[in-house]
Amino acid sequence: MGSLSRHISNRNISWDTAAKRAGLSTERLHDVDNGAAATLAEMRKIAGALKLPVSSLLVEPDEADERIKILFRRELRAEDSNGEAYIHVASNQIRETLTLAEGLPNNTWWLSAFDGAQADLASAEGLANKFRSEVAGLNDLDSFDELPRFLTEKLGVFLLYCKDPLIDGASAIVNGYAFILLGPRTFMPRVFFTLAHELGHIVAHHDRRVSGYAFFDKEGQADGTREHSREDEKFADSFASCLLLPRHGVARALKVIRQQIMATGPLGDYEINALARLYGVSFEVAGRRCEQLGFLGRNAARALYQQLVHEHGNPERRADETGLPPRPEFHIRPSRNLLRHAVKKIRAGSLSVGKAAEILNVSIQSLYEVNAETSV
Repeated sequence: MGSLSRHISNRNISWDTAAKRAGLSTERLHDVDNGAAATLAEMRKIAGALKLPVSSLLVEPDEADERIKILFRRELRAEDSNGEAYIHVASNQIRETLTLAEGLPNNTWWLSAFDGAQADLASAEGLANKFRSEVAGLNDLDSFDELPRFLTEKLGVFLLYCKDPLIDGASAIVNGYAFILLGPRTFMPRVFFTLAHELGHIVAHHDRRVSGYAFFDKEGQADGTREHSREDEKFADSFASCLLLPRHGVARALKVIRQQIMATGPLGDYEINALARLYGVSFEVAGRRCEQLGFLGRNAARALYQQLVHEHGNPERRADETGLPPRPEFHIRPSRNLLRHAVKKIRAGSLSVGKAAEILNVSIQSLYEVNAETSV
């Protein structure tokens, strides 16, 4: 239970606050952290207070878990003093998923398309275009709203929602399997960009298919809204922007949009909001891409965003007020191949439905739905 102190520190709350949320005394919480036996009810209260799965507090690390943790630690930022708490949850989730996925084919074969490629900021657009054309079969005009399904159904990437909500995203290559973990967020365009960002990390580490790789982005680090100092993060952001907002597609779309509204002069919020909805990204991501392509001055997108927040509450509300078509219903779902594999094990009696739901961080209802689909 020594990880409890790291989890509390990681959430920037005091022991008193954590104890109050859990309905326990601070003294009792310290006792549990120091190894005192805790009831399952107490563990559930503590996990609920910290917004963590009970398993992240109960499971003792094994050899496989430690190997995955080592991969994460290799990429750990110097400023992430509380990184061990994030690593504990993410590595445990990956380890459990690996156990469940036993028997599924490796899913890193597609990375061979990038053999010999150097991943840096200068190569980000070229590698994104290579993924679009050679891996996904898209041209440089198409939107890529099918990216989540393509990754899971065509490439077999293991896509799950992370059990730690303070993680924006995580990516890993372990035992020949590629993983992407996403932070649970309500605004899907933000999650969509994070997915492409984590894919960028995997592409950048294509040469680690054997040795392995693992990395996490804390909340706010992978949603495309901030400037990064680390070169690997700059690459992942640029890769994601170019992948989701291809240069020629953006240029053509802006030309059509501006013709329709007979716009002259610099880009305004209408065009950026229209672009954001067309390509399924946030206003800030669309605006920053316009800056990269020279359609907006540096930091102009951020200024426009702040203006919209001040005058309208947020860019989405402004887009609705201007009469733009609403965003289509969009969901990013965990890998169906993992859910189908879990259902097979449940039917065989080697796995309980509750345990499968816990490992994959999905509802039991999701597994029932997959069971119904595969029974037809």
